[in-house]
Amino acid sequence: MQRIKILAQSFIREEGGATMIEYALLAVLIAMVVAIAAITLGQAISNQFNKVSNCVSSPSTAHCSPA
Repeated sequence: MQRIKILAQSFIREEGGATMIEYALLAVLIAMVVAIAAITLGQAISNQFNKVSNCVSSPSTAHCSPA
């Protein structure tokens, strides 16, 4: 019975699992920020690439001024 009590006390004092959970939550938060940034910026970057493509393929008809 004494051994179970000692094991229970050491389990309560152990912080390794809590640290691992904190790192996992931090990793999930970073992944969410990256995903939101990719979704938000994805269309704007695609539009810029399309403008460059139009300027390269037909520079006389497209508005290709550096802006």
